[in-house]
Amino acid sequence: MSNKMPYGIYALQTALQQLRKIEPDLLYQVDDCSSGKIFNGFLIARNKTRFRPLGILDWAHFTMAGLRVAIQYDILQQYYEEMLKDPRSPSNNWKDKDKEKKLKALHSNNLGGYNE
Repeated sequence: MSNKMPYGIYALQTALQQLRKIEPDLLYQVDDCSSGKIFNGFLIARNKTRFRPLGILDWAHFTMAGLRVAIQYDILQQYYEEMLKDPRSPSNNWKDKDKEKKLKALHSNNLGGYNE
């Protein structure tokens, strides 16, 4: 197994290191989970440059620079909504619409106690 840090997490860590230089008093919360890192209410994918709010199943692409700016100005939700429209984001089209509805309802109900 490689000791290299997965790219999604690496991008988050690099963005935070850059921010600490310009915003040393920046407050945030980071927790580990099996899929990546939970950062201020958003799940950052471990191996891909994708993120989503907790309780939402639709992933959006991110760039390290875009993520850094969104964290700096506390606009992660706006950045997420903008990046959902980006062509690099997954289509988030489900083949099984019933499964999509059930999972989205389950995740929205578990918003406060996310455990992956």
